[in-house]
Amino acid sequence: ILKQLVSSTKAENAQMLLEEVRSVGVRIQSAKPVELVIGNVVRRVMYIIREEMDEQQEEEQTVSPLEGSSVPTREGGLSRALNKQTSTNRWSRAFSLHNLLDQEIFDESVALASAAHFADKDGQKQQVQEDFEEKRHDILEGIHDLIDELKDIDASIAAHAPEHIHSNEVVLTFGYSRTVLQFLKRAKEKRNFQVIVSEGSPTSEGYKLAAELERLHIPTTVIADAACYAMMARTNKVIISAHALLADGGAMANVGTSILAAAAKRHNVPVVVLAGIYKLSPNFPHEPGITFNEFGDPSEILPFRHESIFAAERAEAKFSIMGENKETALMKPFLQVHNPRFDYIPSDRISLFVTDHGHGFMPSYVYRQLSEFYNRQDYQLSKQLDAAMSR
Repeated sequence: ILKQLVSSTKAENAQMLLEEVRSVGVRIQSAKPVELVIGNVVRRVMYIIREEMDEQQEEEQTVSPLEGSSVPTREGGLSRALNKQTSTNRWSRAFSLHNLLDQEIFDESVALASAAHFADKDGQKQQVQEDFEEKRHDILEGIHDLIDELKDIDASIAAHAPEHIHSNEVVLTFGYSRTVLQFLKRAKEKRNFQVIVSEGSPTSEGYKLAAELERLHIPTTVIADAACYAMMARTNKVIISAHALLADGGAMANVGTSILAAAAKRHNVPVVVLAGIYKLSPNFPHEPGITFNEFGDPSEILPFRHESIFAAERAEAKFSIMGENKETALMKPFLQVHNPRFDYIPSDRISLFVTDHGHGFMPSYVYRQLSEFYNRQDYQLSKQLDAAMSR
C-alpha cells in the first residue's frame, strides 16, 4: 500500500509525502492496533523518506545560493545610487524634467527586475519538483529493498544458528514458529542436538513443530506446558520467537512463554528470542491506556458443549426462579472464560535477541536499535492512534 502511495502521490515535496504516509499508516494501524508490526513498517518507510530529505538539504547547502536577486524598491537600485549624495529622499526635491527622467528609469528597472524575480521563482519551483521526482525514485528503491529484506527475514536469522546452538545441546522451544523451525533446520546442518517442544496449549501447535523436526531427523520430545519447569534442569538453552520487541527490552510472545521464561531464569538457562528487526517497536508495555493483547475464541479453552457450561446454565436457571435479590446475586454462579493470545516477557528474563541485522544484541541495547532504524519524531504516529490502541 505504501509503495503504491509513494509511486502515485501528487505531493509536491518530501514533507507532503511524509505527511501522506503518516496519515495512511495511522488508518492502517487503527484497524488492528495489536499488530505493532504495521506501525513499525510505516516508521521504516518514513525513516527512508527523512533520509532522502536530509541528503537533499545537504546537497543544497553545498551549492552557494545566488545573491542580489531581490526586486529593487524605491529605496534601492538606481534610486539608492542617486541618494548617496544627499541625506534627504529623492522625492523631496522640487519636480523637474530631471526628476521625471529618474522616475521613468526607475520604473523600467523595477519592471525588469520583477520579471526576472518571478521567472527565477518559477524556475526554482520547477527545479524543486524535478529534484523531488529524483528523490521519489530513490525512496521507491529504498522501499523495494525493505520489501526484499522482509521476504528474507527467516533465512537471515537462520544464518546465525550455528553460532548459538552447539553440539549435544538440549534446546527447549514453545509451540510452533516458522522462524524457530528454520533456525533449528539451519543448525542441524552443522550440529547434532536434541529439541524439547512444549505443546503450546490451547492450540497445541507444538505437535506440528515436532512433526516437522522429526522429518529433519532431529531428536524431538513433546511435553505438556506444565512440565516445562521439571524439564528445565535438563535444558541448555531456550529458543522462542516473539510477536513484538518493545522499547524496554521486553517482548510480546505466544501465551505461555512467560512461564517458560520464568522457569528458565530460575534455573539460569539462557533465553534466546528470534525476531526480525521489523518487529522492534518504540512502544513501552506500561504506556497508560494502551493494551498489547487480544482475546481469542473461548471455546478453545472450554468447548461450548462442555459439562461445566451446562451445569452453570442449570444453576443460573435455578437462581432465576428464586428471584433476584442481594443474597441470590451473591450466590449466582459466574462463569467467564478468557483466552489471551500473548504474554509479556520482561527484559530481565531475556538473554539475547537474534535478528536479521547482526549477530544479536542484549535487551539493554534496544534503545540503540531504535535510533538506528526509526526517527524519534515518528515514535508516536498520532494522538488518534494512541486513542484507538487504548480502546
